[in-house]
Amino acid sequence: MRRLIFGLTLILISGCSNSGVVNQAQEQPTPSINNATYPADHPPVVGEAGNEKSIEEPIYQRLVTYYNRHAISEFEVTNYAKISKTIFCTIAFHVDNQRHYGLVQAYPKDKGWVILSINEAPEIRELPVVLQMSVGKELIEETETLKQPYRIYSGYINEKQVAEIRITTTDDRMYRIKIGDKQKQFLYASPREEVKANFVALDQNGKIVYEQ
Repeated sequence: MRRLIFGLTLILISGCSNSGVVNQAQEQPTPSINNATYPADHPPVVGEAGNEKSIEEPIYQRLVTYYNRHAISEFEVTNYAKISKTIFCTIAFHVDNQRHYGLVQAYPKDKGWVILSINEAPEIRELPVVLQMSVGKELIEETETLKQPYRIYSGYINEKQVAEIRITTTDDRMYRIKIGDKQKQFLYASPREEVKANFVALDQNGKIVYEQ
């Protein structure tokens, strides 16, 4: 599904495994950005995987196929993170005059890319910070499925005062993500099976701007 909004916080869940996302997209009779361009059980190898930035064009082509080439503008990939060979990246773009943010999961194969999923939705302007999460217990890479748990923390920032993101898990592990002056999105990929306990956005003086 392209848009999932629970309460005030946008949470994008990829399911217990990537294969679950792909199969779910195949079973849904309604249009989906993840099955608009290929049969879900045989994703194509696209682009050239010589470097991370080469994934931008395949992602863009997927978006314009789903929406409309003339509707998409200001597309950019803003962050990259890797677990094993799998790449997670945050994206931002406009559909007509509406800003969208999202998370992409892909892996390299045969000098190209296999894009497994694109989870994106329109901007929520009412919140200072919007947290997006993806979780899984397996990674699909080329011809094998790895037993690799992960949790992806990503999102975007509407409040310019935010200088740092702190994420605490239920086992008291803390992740600190520094936010640059013009940085709009953030991303951290944890290769662990864990549960978020607390999420805090701080300004440069350590004052809490947003918490959940």
